[in-house]
Amino acid sequence: MTPIRTSSPFIPAVTSHSPSASAETSEASPTLHAAVVNRDAEALARLRKDGQRANTLNAEGHSPLDVLDKMRDIDERSRSGLRMALLQSLNPTAPLAYAKPEALHGTPWGLEILQSGALKGGVNDAKGGTQSLEGKVFFSDRTRESSNDTTTRPNLRSKARTYSLGKGVNTSNAHSRALQHRLAQVILHALDTGKALPPNAMAPSIDVADPEQLPAEGAAWLQRFLHANYILKPVGRKFIGAPLDEHLGDLKLPGSIALRSGGQGNELRGEDLNRFYHQAASELLRSLEDGKAPYLSVLNQGGIVPLVFGFEKINNLSTHAIQYTSDTKQYSYQNKEHPLSGSPENGGKLKELEVRTLDDFATVCLGCAVKGVELPADLVVRVKTQKSEKAQYLDASRTALFRQRLAAQVTEQTGDHPLGTLDLHQLQRINSDIRAQNLSEWLTV
Repeated sequence: MTPIRTSSPFIPAVTSHSPSASAETSEASPTLHAAVVNRDAEALARLRKDGQRANTLNAEGHSPLDVLDKMRDIDERSRSGLRMALLQSLNPTAPLAYAKPEALHGTPWGLEILQSGALKGGVNDAKGGTQSLEGKVFFSDRTRESSNDTTTRPNLRSKARTYSLGKGVNTSNAHSRALQHRLAQVILHALDTGKALPPNAMAPSIDVADPEQLPAEGAAWLQRFLHANYILKPVGRKFIGAPLDEHLGDLKLPGSIALRSGGQGNELRGEDLNRFYHQAASELLRSLEDGKAPYLSVLNQGGIVPLVFGFEKINNLSTHAIQYTSDTKQYSYQNKEHPLSGSPENGGKLKELEVRTLDDFATVCLGCAVKGVELPADLVVRVKTQKSEKAQYLDASRTALFRQRLAAQVTEQTGDHPLGTLDLHQLQRINSDIRAQNLSEWLTV
C-alpha cells in the first residue's frame, strides 16, 4: 500500500493562551493546562503525582506542553521550571531533575545510528515495507495517533519498542536479516566440519540470469528460502544464540536443486550441491556482514538488540499516515537526517537510550568497543525489562562503571589481543559469555 503523507504537523494551531481567553484557568478545573496558564509549577507537580498526564489534550487539541510553548509573555527561567514540572520523571530510580524525552525512535540499527551520529536512511533499513516508514519516524509526545484521540500518542514507549524489533514480512527486514546470518553460519559450520545437512523432499529450480554471478544468485535464493521456511516460522527462534551445531537436525535443505540458464539445465546433488550451498551461504554472510544486517544482531548470534532513542522536543515534524484495515494511524517524521546532537531549527538532542536488559546493554557496549563508537557523555540509559516493573536508570557515572567492568572482562578473555583483531566467532563467544553473567553486580561499587 502507498503511505499517505502530509507536510503539516498533526497538531492544531494554538491561537491564544492568555488567562482571559481560556476557560482552563477556572478554579473549578484543576488541570495541567490551567496550571500552566497560571504558571503554577507546584500545582503541576501535585497534579502529576495525583495521576494527571502531560499527554492529555484540551478541547482545542492542545497538550499542556503545547500551551506552554505558545506562551509569549513569560521569562525563560519560568518556562524552564514549568517544563520540568510537566516532564520530570516520577520514577525514584531516575537521576535527579531528569526530564522525560518528548520524542522516541525505536530501531534495531542502534549501533549504526550511534556510529553515524544521526538518524538517516543509510543506516535505517528503508526496505522493510510501508510500516518501516523509511526509518525516520518519531513517536512524539506532541502528536496524536488518530485525529479523534483525546491524548497524544497512547502507550508512547510501546510503539517505539515494537518498531525497534525490526520485524516485517519482507526478506529485507532487520529481524529476518539477523536470522539469515545465523542460519548461514550454521550451514557453513556443518559443511566445514563434515556434518550432514539433513535433506528435505523439495527439489526447486533456480533460474540463473548470469552463470558468472552464481554465488550472488544462490545467496538471493538462499535468503528467500530461509525467510519463508524458517524465519517466518517458530522453528527459526531455536537458532538464536544457540551453538552452531545444536539444532542441525531442524535445518533441512533441498536434497537436489536444478539450475536453469539459457535453456540449459543442470541438476545438483551430493558434493556439487554442497559446493553450491557453501558458495551461497558464504556470499549471503558476506553481504550481511557488509552492512545489510544490524551489527549488534550479528554480534548477538541472530538476536535483535532493540534500542529506543529518547530525544528532547523535536520541531517541524510532518505526518505520515498508514491505512490499516479498520482505521488510519498517524506517524511523525522528518525528511532530512536528524543529528543526535540536535539542531538549532529542529531541536531534538539525544538524551536517553532504552534497552530491554543489562544483557542487551552489554552487547551495545561491546559493539561500541569493537567499532570505536563513543556513547554521549551525558546519555542516560533506561533499562526496562518487565512491563509491570519500574524502569531502572543508569546515569553517566553508573554507565561508566558498567563499561569499565565490561572492558576488564573483555581483557581477561582476550589478553593483549585488540578487539579489532578478533574474528566474528570470537566476538560472538565473548558476547555470549558476558550475557551469561549476573550483570547487575557490575553496577555496585
